[in-house]
Amino acid sequence: MPTNEPAMRDRILHVALELFTERGYEGTSLREIAERLEVTKAALYYHFKSKDAILLSLLAEMTRSVDELVNWGRSQDFSPEFQREMLNRLADLFYGDTSRIVRLVQENRPVIHALASRDNQAIPKTWILDVLDLLTPPDADLYTKIRVRTAMMAVVFGPVADRQLDNGAEPDLEQQKKISLAIAYELLAQS
Repeated sequence: MPTNEPAMRDRILHVALELFTERGYEGTSLREIAERLEVTKAALYYHFKSKDAILLSLLAEMTRSVDELVNWGRSQDFSPEFQREMLNRLADLFYGDTSRIVRLVQENRPVIHALASRDNQAIPKTWILDVLDLLTPPDADLYTKIRVRTAMMAVVFGPVADRQLDNGAEPDLEQQKKISLAIAYELLAQS
């Protein structure tokens, strides 16, 4: 039995995410995850009963991170500075490990939707509306609402489209993050 269970669980999730994004969810086996971790399949089964359980844990991790951001945002007063900080935190989230989870979801949508419906797991989508509500000024007209939505989408979807933007090359996420935030700030400044 592993002595540091939370650390091992985190390692499993990290390695599984690497393999899922390299080979696809369906192209990755539990054996391959165990081999990369240099543990037995039995040790892997101690933490996760199936590959599906690993994927659901990754999705739950992403949901927790976004929920924390939304909860933080709800505790703040609205201001232009808050909008920028909210976008910064959103960018940190979506250009970090979460970007790989988002890409995994995007590239494996049918599998994830089938898994979620089979296990009665909801794939949370309301976070987008929650973040938009937080970023939108209370008295916003339609023009401003569309600018805010476009600003948020520049940040959220930048890392998803990375390979298309760089002609299939490995993306420079830090550069894309800076550009996405610059576009978002510009849009908010005009609203």
